Amino acid sequence: MEVLLVDDSPLMRRYVARTLQMTGFEIQIHEAANGREALEKAFGIRPDLIITDLNMPEMSGDELVARVTADPALGGTPILVLSSDRSVARPGELKRVGAVAYMTKPVSPEALRDQLLEIFSLQHMENTR
Repeated sequence: MEVLLVDDSPLMRRYVARTLQMTGFEIQIHEAANGREALEKAFGIRPDLIITDLNMPEMSGDELVARVTADPALGGTPILVLSSDRSVARPGELKRVGAVAYMTKPVSPEALRDQLLEIFSLQHMENTR
């Protein structure tokens, strides 16, 4: 499974990467420091999942979500937003634009694993229709 991890904080990318490794899934992790870099990498690797922060330089996570979901080549890619933004409205706004899930930082390995299981079981159900 190819996962594109997008966050401008190298420390946060390391934390999430370690958390992903603890989930038990076989995951190849690709990293990007902002939305622009992530979009370029996404076209090359065609990730099975994008995990993105929101507040980043050059291109925000909001814009990344909108561009990925609008692009015919990447539009089916599930996007998990992982942000410290605790606004009540944000999850709904991002889901309307195309994110499949929203979690607030910090996230426990167990909570992330549960969310990944939910995303992949939904994706599996859609693929079998």
